Amino acid sequence: MRKVENLPLDTELLGLFRALSETESLTLAANKQGMSQAAASRALTKLRAIFNDNLFIKAGYGMQATPRAKALSPRITAALLELERLTEPDIFKPETLTRTLYLGAVDNGVFSIFSRVMKDLFEQAPKARIEILPIGNDLCASLKYGRMDLAIFPLVTMPADFHEVNLFQTSYACLVRKGHPLVSHMQEGLPLTQEKINSYRRIQVMVHDGKQEQGYALDEAAFPQTGDFDIAVTVPYFLAAPMVLAETDFVLTLPRQTALHFAKMADLEVLPYPCDARTFFTRLIWHHRVHHDPAVQWLRELFIKHASEEIAR
Repeated sequence: MRKVENLPLDTELLGLFRALSETESLTLAANKQGMSQAAASRALTKLRAIFNDNLFIKAGYGMQATPRAKALSPRITAALLELERLTEPDIFKPETLTRTLYLGAVDNGVFSIFSRVMKDLFEQAPKARIEILPIGNDLCASLKYGRMDLAIFPLVTMPADFHEVNLFQTSYACLVRKGHPLVSHMQEGLPLTQEKINSYRRIQVMVHDGKQEQGYALDEAAFPQTGDFDIAVTVPYFLAAPMVLAETDFVLTLPRQTALHFAKMADLEVLPYPCDARTFFTRLIWHHRVHHDPAVQWLRELFIKHASEEIAR
C-alpha cells in the first residue's frame, strides 16, 4: 500500500480510529461517531492512505486491528484526550461538563459503589456521560493510554506511575442456595471448614475484556494455595452466578458486600468463609496522566465521599 501525501488528519478521522479500536466493527464505530456507514468507510480509506497500512481488516463478523493499528491506538487515544482538554475551562464546573468519562469496573463494582455515586454525579453534572468498560488483562495499558480514566478493582499490584485510594475494606464470604447442605451443617453447630466447602463444586467469576484469551479469576485470592477443590462453572460476571446457585449445590466465594446484595435479591444464604482473615480493599485506581485532570479529580472525590458514607453506616 502506497502512502498518500498531504491528506489532512482531523479529529473525525482520529475519532473513527479510536471507535474502531474499541468496537472492532465499522457499523458500531460509525454509530458511535454519528456517521453513516458510507462516510465511515470513506474515512477508513483515508486513514489507510495516511498511515500506509490496512489498519483494520475483516475477520469473521468484525474487523481485526493490524499490528500497526495496535501500536497507534494508545497514541491516538492520548492525542484525542489532549485535544478535548484544550476546550475545558480553567475553573472546573461540573454543571458544564459534557465529556465522556471512562470507568473500568466489574459488574459487582457497579452495584456495590458506583450505583451510590451515580445520583450525586448526574445531579452535579447533568450533561456528563459515563461509559463503563470491562476489565481484562490490559487494565494498566487502558488506564495509562486513555481508554479508561478510573477503574474499580481490588486485586492487582499497580506500577509506580499509578495512583490508588482504598474505598472500603471487605473480606470473602460463601454464597449458596437456601436449604444447601452446608446451611444444615452449620445449623447443627458443626464448624464450616475449608475441607467441607471443598467437598462441593464451585462457581468461579472470571472477567475478560472481550479481546484477551486469559482473564482474572476474581476470587482466586480467597482460595488457599493447597487444597482440592473443583470448579464446575466459570461465568464472566457476578450477576450470572445467583441463577446457577439457586438450582445447584455449588458454592461461590465472593466479596461479602456482593454476597449480602445477592442474598437480598435471590433466595440465597451467606455463609462465613473459613479464611475470612483474607481481607482486601476495594480500590479506585488511575494513572498519573489524569492525576491533575479536574473532571477526574471531581469524580474521584465523589467515590471517596460515598465510600466514607458506606463505612460510617
